[in-house]
Amino acid sequence: MLENLEADFVSRKKVFGLPLLHISSKTARGVVAVGERAYGVVAVGKLAVGVIATGAVSLGVLAAGAISVGLAAASGAVALSLGRASGAIAAGSRASGALALGRRVEGPITFRLPECEPKAVIEEYEEKIYD
Repeated sequence: MLENLEADFVSRKKVFGLPLLHISSKTARGVVAVGERAYGVVAVGKLAVGVIATGAVSLGVLAAGAISVGLAAASGAVALSLGRASGAIAAGSRASGALALGRRVEGPITFRLPECEPKAVIEEYEEKIYD
């Protein structure tokens, strides 16, 4: 019964050609987007893509959801990030969770990546080149 229900709201205000608010039962695109598939600065949906994204599957700078991929931070059951990651399975520069992978990790099962020192690597290659 609810599967056939369709809703769509698009605000009249526009920012850079995008509606300020778009709420849809299917795909939403706007500064603030809410829908099954949401694309925007702030996105909320089953699939959310945006600067701040939350949903079942979320991709963004800051992401939260069941499966989340974030540039700066991610939180969820499975969280992947270049920065901070927190979740049951977490991978990132700073990771915390039941299974954590990263440079600085916290949790019962951890995989610590070695700290990289580019200066030492460069000096090693310079010695090989100039010798």
